[in-house]
Amino acid sequence: MTMNSGYGKQDKVWAWLLLFPAVASVFSLLFVPVVWTLGAAFTDLHLFRIGVPTSFVGFANVTKLLSHQAFWRTVKNTLVITGVAVPLEICIGLLVSVCLNTITRGKKFFRTWFLLPLMLSPVIVSIVIGKMMFQEDIGPINELLRYLGFKGIKWFTDGSWAMAAIVIVEVWHSSAFMILMLTAGLLSIPEDLLEAASVDGADGVQGFWFITLPLLVPILATAVLIRTLDTLKIADIVFVMTGGGPGQATETVSMAVLRAGVKGGDLAFAASQAYILFIMMLLFGGGFLYLSRRSIPRV
Repeated sequence: MTMNSGYGKQDKVWAWLLLFPAVASVFSLLFVPVVWTLGAAFTDLHLFRIGVPTSFVGFANVTKLLSHQAFWRTVKNTLVITGVAVPLEICIGLLVSVCLNTITRGKKFFRTWFLLPLMLSPVIVSIVIGKMMFQEDIGPINELLRYLGFKGIKWFTDGSWAMAAIVIVEVWHSSAFMILMLTAGLLSIPEDLLEAASVDGADGVQGFWFITLPLLVPILATAVLIRTLDTLKIADIVFVMTGGGPGQATETVSMAVLRAGVKGGDLAFAASQAYILFIMMLLFGGGFLYLSRRSIPRV
Protein backbone atom coordinates (compact mmCIF):
# COMPACT_ATOMS: atom_id res chain seq x y z
CA MET A 1 0.00 0.00 0.00
CA THR A 2 2.85 2.32 0.85
CA MET A 3 4.57 1.71 -2.48
CA ASN A 4 1.36 2.33 -4.45
CA SER A 5 0.65 5.51 -2.48
CA GLY A 6 4.19 6.78 -3.03
CA TYR A 7 4.04 5.97 -6.71
CA GLY A 8 0.74 7.83 -7.03
CA LYS A 9 2.11 11.00 -5.43
CA GLN A 10 5.24 10.87 -7.57
CA ASP A 11 3.14 10.36 -10.68
CA LYS A 12 1.04 13.43 -9.82
CA VAL A 13 4.15 15.51 -9.28
CA TRP A 14 5.57 14.52 -12.66
CA ALA A 15 2.20 15.18 -14.29
CA TRP A 16 2.11 18.73 -12.92
CA LEU A 17 5.74 19.31 -13.91
CA LEU A 18 4.97 18.25 -17.46
CA LEU A 19 1.80 20.35 -17.56
CA PHE A 20 3.42 23.44 -16.08
CA PRO A 21 4.92 24.84 -19.37
CA ALA A 22 1.56 24.55 -21.15
CA VAL A 23 -0.37 26.04 -18.21
CA ALA A 24 2.15 28.87 -17.84
CA SER A 25 1.99 29.62 -21.57
CA VAL A 26 -1.81 29.75 -21.61
CA PHE A 27 -1.86 31.90 -18.47
CA SER A 28 0.71 34.39 -19.74
CA LEU A 29 -0.56 34.60 -23.33
CA LEU A 30 -4.30 34.52 -22.66
CA PHE A 31 -5.33 35.30 -19.10
CA VAL A 32 -2.86 38.10 -18.39
CA PRO A 33 -3.62 40.12 -21.58
CA VAL A 34 -7.37 39.72 -21.03
CA VAL A 35 -7.14 41.02 -17.46
CA TRP A 36 -4.73 43.82 -18.44
CA THR A 37 -7.02 44.91 -21.28
CA LEU A 38 -10.00 44.95 -18.95
CA GLY A 39 -8.11 47.18 -16.54
CA ALA A 40 -6.96 49.48 -19.35
CA ALA A 41 -10.55 49.98 -20.49
CA PHE A 42 -11.27 51.88 -17.25
CA THR A 43 -8.29 54.24 -17.55
CA ASP A 44 -7.09 56.98 -19.91
CA LEU A 45 -4.01 54.99 -21.02
CA HIS A 46 -2.50 56.49 -24.18
CA LEU A 47 0.42 55.12 -26.16
CA PHE A 48 1.79 58.46 -27.34
CA ARG A 49 1.29 60.46 -24.15
CA ILE A 50 4.73 60.06 -22.62
CA GLY A 51 5.41 61.36 -19.12
CA VAL A 52 1.73 61.85 -18.24
CA PRO A 53 0.47 59.52 -15.50
CA THR A 54 -2.41 57.20 -16.33
CA SER A 55 -5.60 57.92 -14.40
CA PHE A 56 -8.64 55.84 -13.56
CA VAL A 57 -11.67 57.20 -15.43
CA GLY A 58 -14.28 54.58 -14.58
CA PHE A 59 -16.92 54.10 -17.27
CA ALA A 60 -15.91 57.17 -19.32
CA ASN A 61 -14.65 55.05 -22.23
CA VAL A 62 -17.83 52.97 -22.19
CA THR A 63 -19.98 56.10 -22.20
CA LYS A 64 -17.95 57.50 -25.07
CA LEU A 65 -18.30 54.24 -26.94
CA LEU A 66 -22.08 54.10 -26.60
CA SER A 67 -22.40 57.43 -28.43
CA HIS A 68 -19.63 56.70 -30.93
CA GLN A 69 -21.53 56.25 -34.20
CA ALA A 70 -18.43 55.36 -36.19
CA PHE A 71 -17.74 52.36 -33.95
CA TRP A 72 -21.30 51.05 -34.19
CA ARG A 73 -20.98 51.30 -37.94
CA THR A 74 -18.05 48.89 -37.71
CA VAL A 75 -20.22 46.58 -35.59
CA LYS A 76 -22.85 46.65 -38.33
CA ASN A 77 -20.22 45.91 -41.00
CA THR A 78 -18.88 43.00 -38.97
CA LEU A 79 -22.35 41.51 -38.51
CA VAL A 80 -23.16 41.94 -42.21
CA ILE A 81 -19.98 40.15 -43.32
CA THR A 82 -20.58 37.37 -40.81
CA GLY A 83 -24.29 37.06 -41.55
CA VAL A 84 -23.72 36.73 -45.31
CA ALA A 85 -20.43 34.84 -45.47
CA VAL A 86 -21.11 32.05 -42.95
CA PRO A 87 -24.46 30.89 -44.48
CA LEU A 88 -22.84 30.90 -47.94
CA GLU A 89 -19.96 28.82 -46.59
CA ILE A 90 -22.45 26.36 -45.09
CA CYS A 91 -24.31 25.96 -48.39
CA ILE A 92 -21.14 25.64 -50.47
CA GLY A 93 -19.50 23.30 -47.97
CA LEU A 94 -22.54 21.05 -47.76
CA LEU A 95 -23.01 20.94 -51.55
CA VAL A 96 -19.36 20.25 -52.34
CA SER A 97 -18.89 17.68 -49.57
CA VAL A 98 -21.97 15.73 -50.70
CA CYS A 99 -20.77 15.80 -54.32
CA LEU A 100 -17.28 14.67 -53.29
CA ASN A 101 -18.79 11.85 -51.28
CA THR A 102 -20.92 10.76 -54.25
CA ILE A 103 -18.45 10.74 -57.14
CA THR A 104 -16.40 7.63 -57.83
CA ARG A 105 -13.63 8.93 -60.10
CA GLY A 106 -11.13 11.62 -59.16
CA LYS A 107 -12.35 11.79 -55.57
CA LYS A 108 -8.88 12.25 -54.04
CA PHE A 109 -7.91 14.86 -56.64
CA PHE A 110 -11.02 16.99 -56.12
CA ARG A 111 -10.80 16.72 -52.34
CA THR A 112 -7.27 18.08 -52.49
CA TRP A 113 -8.28 20.74 -55.02
CA PHE A 114 -11.14 22.10 -52.94
CA LEU A 115 -8.98 22.20 -49.80
CA LEU A 116 -6.23 24.27 -51.44
CA PRO A 117 -7.62 27.66 -50.23
CA LEU A 118 -7.30 26.41 -46.65
CA MET A 119 -3.54 26.07 -47.14
CA LEU A 120 -3.11 29.69 -48.29
CA SER A 121 -2.58 32.69 -46.05
CA PRO A 122 -5.54 35.13 -45.92
CA VAL A 123 -3.14 37.95 -46.78
CA ILE A 124 -1.96 36.15 -49.94
CA VAL A 125 -5.56 35.38 -50.87
CA SER A 126 -6.49 39.03 -50.34
CA ILE A 127 -3.71 40.21 -52.64
CA VAL A 128 -4.06 37.65 -55.43
CA ILE A 129 -7.81 37.00 -55.40
CA GLY A 130 -8.90 40.32 -53.91
CA LYS A 131 -6.69 43.15 -55.09
CA MET A 132 -5.76 41.66 -58.47
CA MET A 133 -8.99 39.95 -59.55
CA PHE A 134 -11.26 42.81 -58.44
CA GLN A 135 -9.00 45.64 -59.66
CA GLU A 136 -11.34 48.17 -61.27
CA ASP A 137 -9.25 49.28 -64.26
CA ILE A 138 -7.42 46.20 -65.53
CA GLY A 139 -8.76 43.43 -63.29
CA PRO A 140 -9.86 40.26 -65.13
CA ILE A 141 -13.39 40.36 -63.70
CA ASN A 142 -14.13 43.88 -64.98
CA GLU A 143 -12.33 43.11 -68.24
CA LEU A 144 -14.64 40.14 -68.75
CA LEU A 145 -17.68 42.25 -67.96
CA ARG A 146 -16.61 44.89 -70.47
CA TYR A 147 -15.98 42.19 -73.09
CA LEU A 148 -19.54 40.95 -72.56
CA GLY A 149 -20.87 44.49 -73.01
CA PHE A 150 -21.40 45.46 -69.38
CA LYS A 151 -19.88 48.28 -67.39
CA GLY A 152 -17.07 47.57 -65.00
CA ILE A 153 -18.04 47.36 -61.33
CA LYS A 154 -16.63 49.85 -58.83
CA TRP A 155 -15.35 47.17 -56.48
CA PHE A 156 -13.28 49.44 -54.23
CA THR A 157 -14.87 52.87 -54.70
CA ASP A 158 -18.45 51.88 -53.93
CA GLY A 159 -19.18 50.77 -50.37
CA SER A 160 -21.72 48.08 -51.22
CA TRP A 161 -19.55 46.50 -53.92
CA ALA A 162 -16.50 46.68 -51.67
CA MET A 163 -18.43 44.75 -49.02
CA ALA A 164 -19.50 42.21 -51.66
CA ALA A 165 -15.88 41.74 -52.78
CA ILE A 166 -14.78 41.09 -49.19
CA VAL A 167 -17.56 38.54 -48.70
CA ILE A 168 -16.63 36.76 -51.96
CA VAL A 169 -12.98 36.46 -50.97
CA GLU A 170 -13.86 35.39 -47.43
CA VAL A 171 -16.24 32.71 -48.71
CA TRP A 172 -13.70 31.49 -51.29
CA HIS A 173 -11.01 31.16 -48.66
CA SER A 174 -13.02 29.76 -45.74
CA SER A 175 -15.45 27.41 -47.50
CA ALA A 176 -12.59 24.90 -47.58
CA PHE A 177 -12.82 24.56 -43.80
CA MET A 178 -16.53 23.79 -44.02
CA ILE A 179 -15.85 21.28 -46.81
CA LEU A 180 -13.20 19.59 -44.69
CA MET A 181 -15.45 19.32 -41.63
CA LEU A 182 -18.52 18.11 -43.50
CA THR A 183 -16.55 15.64 -45.62
CA ALA A 184 -15.17 14.11 -42.42
CA GLY A 185 -18.72 13.96 -41.06
CA LEU A 186 -20.02 12.22 -44.18
CA LEU A 187 -17.24 9.64 -44.04
CA SER A 188 -18.22 8.81 -40.46
CA ILE A 189 -21.83 7.96 -41.39
CA PRO A 190 -22.30 4.16 -41.73
CA GLU A 191 -23.28 3.15 -45.24
CA ASP A 192 -25.53 0.45 -43.80
CA LEU A 193 -28.05 3.11 -42.77
CA LEU A 194 -28.36 4.48 -46.29
CA GLU A 195 -28.52 1.00 -47.79
CA ALA A 196 -31.28 0.03 -45.37
CA ALA A 197 -33.21 3.19 -46.25
CA SER A 198 -32.79 2.39 -49.95
CA VAL A 199 -34.16 -1.11 -49.39
CA ASP A 200 -37.16 0.40 -47.61
CA GLY A 201 -37.87 2.51 -50.70
CA ALA A 202 -36.24 5.83 -49.82
CA ASP A 203 -34.69 7.73 -52.72
CA GLY A 204 -31.49 9.79 -52.60
CA VAL A 205 -33.18 13.01 -51.48
CA GLN A 206 -35.12 11.29 -48.71
CA GLY A 207 -32.00 9.46 -47.54
CA PHE A 208 -30.09 12.72 -47.37
CA TRP A 209 -32.87 14.66 -45.65
CA PHE A 210 -33.88 12.10 -43.04
CA ILE A 211 -30.60 10.23 -42.43
CA THR A 212 -27.51 12.06 -43.65
CA LEU A 213 -28.43 15.59 -42.61
CA PRO A 214 -29.57 14.75 -39.04
CA LEU A 215 -26.36 12.79 -38.48
CA LEU A 216 -24.36 15.77 -39.80
CA VAL A 217 -26.02 18.29 -37.47
CA PRO A 218 -23.53 17.94 -34.56
CA ILE A 219 -20.43 18.44 -36.71
CA LEU A 220 -22.24 21.11 -38.74
CA ALA A 221 -23.03 23.00 -35.53
CA THR A 222 -19.38 22.82 -34.49
CA ALA A 223 -18.23 24.13 -37.87
CA VAL A 224 -20.76 26.97 -37.80
CA LEU A 225 -19.66 28.00 -34.30
CA ILE A 226 -15.98 28.03 -35.26
CA ARG A 227 -16.53 29.90 -38.51
CA THR A 228 -18.86 32.48 -36.97
CA LEU A 229 -16.48 33.32 -34.13
CA ASP A 230 -13.60 33.48 -36.59
CA THR A 231 -15.49 35.77 -38.99
CA LEU A 232 -16.57 38.12 -36.20
CA LYS A 233 -12.92 39.06 -35.68
CA ILE A 234 -12.09 39.39 -39.39
CA ALA A 235 -9.41 41.99 -40.08
CA ASP A 236 -6.68 40.70 -42.41
CA ILE A 237 -8.74 40.36 -45.60
CA VAL A 238 -10.44 43.72 -45.06
CA PHE A 239 -7.17 45.46 -44.19
CA VAL A 240 -5.42 44.26 -47.36
CA MET A 241 -8.31 44.66 -49.79
CA THR A 242 -9.96 47.93 -48.80
CA GLY A 243 -8.28 49.20 -45.64
CA GLY A 244 -11.79 49.70 -44.26
CA GLY A 245 -12.80 51.98 -47.11
CA PRO A 246 -14.19 53.60 -49.04
CA GLY A 247 -14.57 55.87 -46.06
CA GLN A 248 -15.63 53.54 -43.29
CA ALA A 249 -17.91 51.38 -45.42
CA THR A 250 -16.06 48.10 -44.80
CA GLU A 251 -14.24 48.73 -41.54
CA THR A 252 -14.77 45.96 -38.97
CA VAL A 253 -14.53 45.99 -35.18
CA SER A 254 -11.04 44.45 -35.22
CA MET A 255 -9.87 47.15 -37.61
CA ALA A 256 -11.42 49.83 -35.40
CA VAL A 257 -9.44 48.45 -32.45
CA LEU A 258 -6.28 48.49 -34.58
CA ARG A 259 -6.91 52.05 -35.75
CA ALA A 260 -7.68 53.41 -32.28
CA GLY A 261 -5.03 51.52 -30.35
CA VAL A 262 -2.04 51.09 -32.65
CA LYS A 263 -2.41 53.97 -35.07
CA GLY A 264 -4.17 56.44 -32.77
CA GLY A 265 -2.43 55.37 -29.59
CA ASP A 266 -5.62 55.44 -27.50
CA LEU A 267 -5.15 52.06 -25.84
CA ALA A 268 -7.93 52.64 -23.31
CA PHE A 269 -10.59 53.34 -25.93
CA ALA A 270 -9.29 50.48 -28.09
CA ALA A 271 -9.56 48.15 -25.10
CA SER A 272 -13.19 49.12 -24.56
CA GLN A 273 -13.90 48.42 -28.24
CA ALA A 274 -12.15 45.07 -28.01
CA TYR A 275 -14.33 44.10 -25.08
CA ILE A 276 -17.48 44.92 -27.03
CA LEU A 277 -16.29 42.42 -29.64
CA PHE A 278 -15.46 39.94 -26.87
CA ILE A 279 -18.96 40.31 -25.42
CA MET A 280 -20.49 39.81 -28.88
CA MET A 281 -18.53 36.60 -29.37
CA LEU A 282 -19.29 35.44 -25.82
CA LEU A 283 -23.02 36.03 -26.21
CA PHE A 284 -23.18 34.28 -29.55
CA GLY A 285 -21.00 31.37 -28.47
CA GLY A 286 -22.86 30.85 -25.21
CA GLY A 287 -26.28 31.18 -26.82
CA PHE A 288 -25.36 28.91 -29.70
CA LEU A 289 -24.00 26.21 -27.38
CA TYR A 290 -27.09 26.43 -25.18
CA LEU A 291 -29.51 26.11 -28.11
CA SER A 292 -27.49 23.37 -29.80
CA ARG A 293 -27.38 21.28 -26.61
CA ARG A 294 -31.14 21.57 -26.25
CA SER A 295 -31.97 20.87 -29.89
CA ILE A 296 -29.34 18.29 -30.91
CA PRO A 297 -30.27 14.85 -29.60
CA ARG A 298 -27.57 13.03 -27.69
CA VAL A 299 -26.62 9.64 -29.01
